[in-house]
Amino acid sequence: MQGAARIPDDTKLVVPAESRHALREHGTTIATFVATTVVAGLGVATTGSVVWLVLGSLCLGGVVLELMLVRAQAAFGPLLAADDDHVWVRAGGFTSPRSVRLDWPEITGVTLHLWHGRRGTTARYLSFDLTDEATAALAADPRLATRARRLTSTFGSPLAVAEQKARVLDDALRSLRELAPEHVRFTRKT
Repeated sequence: MQGAARIPDDTKLVVPAESRHALREHGTTIATFVATTVVAGLGVATTGSVVWLVLGSLCLGGVVLELMLVRAQAAFGPLLAADDDHVWVRAGGFTSPRSVRLDWPEITGVTLHLWHGRRGTTARYLSFDLTDEATAALAADPRLATRARRLTSTFGSPLAVAEQKARVLDDALRSLRELAPEHVRFTRKT
């Protein structure tokens, strides 16, 4: 396991990030913060109250944070890439991308999950089971350890890639199966 700044986009398999999904996911929150910031600006202009100034500042900060989240999801390159020797997985990052490059011998399994959330929501994601050595190396990296622990407690794996379009992950699983050595097991869980 080796940290990588960016996932290459010229390998045999590339799962790109979908910028429209990130905008859809954060669009209403951004619009709400912008509208509240405008209302707070009008409140400051008409009343001169410090309360409106504080509210406007907080909402402006919210707009900036949401835009940084959209940037982190959409502009940091592909979510996943693979070739005959390696697999690259995006492993987070808020101000700059963080990715992991794994050699195929470090991967023991790849699973396509259907996660069931509250109120009937579902999400699909690919998780990667790693050897004990690769898991320890991931846990030892201070930039990735917190996210790996959170993903392990939620999804049962320290590395996972989610995508809204079902066909993208189905195609990725099929391509990974073609690239992987024989020791890697592939499963689907619903």
